[in-house]
Amino acid sequence: MNKLLHIISFTVLLTAILLINHPKSVTAEIVVVHADRAWQLTDIILKKNHIITWKVKEDDYWSFNTTMFPDGHNADGIPVPALESYTLPGENIGMLLGKTGEDRIISMGLSGSSDVLYGEEGTYLYLSINDDLIGKFGEGFKDNDDTIMVTITQTPRNVVILE
Repeated sequence: MNKLLHIISFTVLLTAILLINHPKSVTAEIVVVHADRAWQLTDIILKKNHIITWKVKEDDYWSFNTTMFPDGHNADGIPVPALESYTLPGENIGMLLGKTGEDRIISMGLSGSSDVLYGEEGTYLYLSINDDLIGKFGEGFKDNDDTIMVTITQTPRNVVILE
């Protein structure tokens, strides 16, 4: 009887894992992000128990300052920490950032991943370049140029609830 119970438990657990990892539950979208706009609303609604991953081509360039960087830079930005009036102080200027409906800001850059946290499910993902929101140290978003294309994927996280 004990062996039968173990077999049933294992079968239920295996079925749950296969359902969670079913390829049809993975979604991917390509989003165009404009360098001259702060916190752009995407069509991506964050899903419970999912991981979001993103990827930007390394040679896809935008610029937070066309005078200083006329050829642009990639989504990792430049290795200069942003000041207090920037979208995310302390992170690279010109870096791709994400924000959840709960106002959690994610340092994204060229690629990476993040868990959808409790309370964020059902909220939209916003994207922005890390630049001066109020123009305290220059033109802010007014002197930015170009767009980048970001591929965002949501993949179910393996969650096992034990009683």
